[in-house]
Amino acid sequence: MTPRFNLLLLILLLLVGVPLYWFQFDSSAPGAKPLPLTMSRLRELAGSIPGEAPHELRQEVLGYRSVLYNRIAAGSGLRPIRLAVRAFELVVPGQPPILIDAGTTPAEARERDLQDFDFAAQQRVDRSAQGAALKLLLLDRPLHRGNTALTSPAAAALPDLGGGEPRAVAPGIVAIPLEGMPDRAMMVYTRLADGREFLFTGDVATVDANWLDARPPARTFATLAKADERRLTVSWLKTIKALKRAAPTMIIVAGHEPRDVPGIASGFAKDRSQSAGQATGHVPGDHVFARSNG
Repeated sequence: MTPRFNLLLLILLLLVGVPLYWFQFDSSAPGAKPLPLTMSRLRELAGSIPGEAPHELRQEVLGYRSVLYNRIAAGSGLRPIRLAVRAFELVVPGQPPILIDAGTTPAEARERDLQDFDFAAQQRVDRSAQGAALKLLLLDRPLHRGNTALTSPAAAALPDLGGGEPRAVAPGIVAIPLEGMPDRAMMVYTRLADGREFLFTGDVATVDANWLDARPPARTFATLAKADERRLTVSWLKTIKALKRAAPTMIIVAGHEPRDVPGIASGFAKDRSQSAGQATGHVPGDHVFARSNG
């Protein structure tokens, strides 16, 4: 090869390789650092509301979505990853359940190409939602909010959390607004009656690789609505990892991790929500906790 050809080849590699690396593989976010959220604060809030904490945590797997891995975590490659769509039920004996996410509807499942959609599982989630004391949405999107027709007209939205501060919403349960993130995103921390701790990250950490390696979505797929959204995303990912270091036994429940989550029972409790609601006199669906737009 001639020196001129070698130079042209080098220029071509730079012109293609540098943007490709920047948009698909680079996970840097200048200025990102863990936010001032501590385990001691979460534990204090979890114990600030009198009453019985949840005894049990259950889940329903409603289906899967296939997306490019780089769309979820920069540098993971242009291969597909199968993401699980789940809903979670916190059970307090003799009381209505508390839901974390509520799945979707058959129509939304078809529109969003949800694979292996489990209609029976979604029906169980819907029945639980009808009698739930609280419904906490990790993200205000169709694969999280469930069938909104099941919500009582008297349902109350979660008040503005004021400056993005975490807030106790029930005994053992803390809502953590992800300030600056779109779609009213939040995380949820819960401490069960037996002391086990869980942190539900929502879609800020779609899979474990996000928070373990501080990898946000590749720039090609990132939202450009706000210039500092990438820095905020990585800041929250670093915060999750810092919380995990402070509480090594706490289980991090990534938003759509395809692997089974340890410590969570499979299947919602059959008809428990209806009988509990009748026993305690709760109005079905009397609170829906999604962040207000404030």
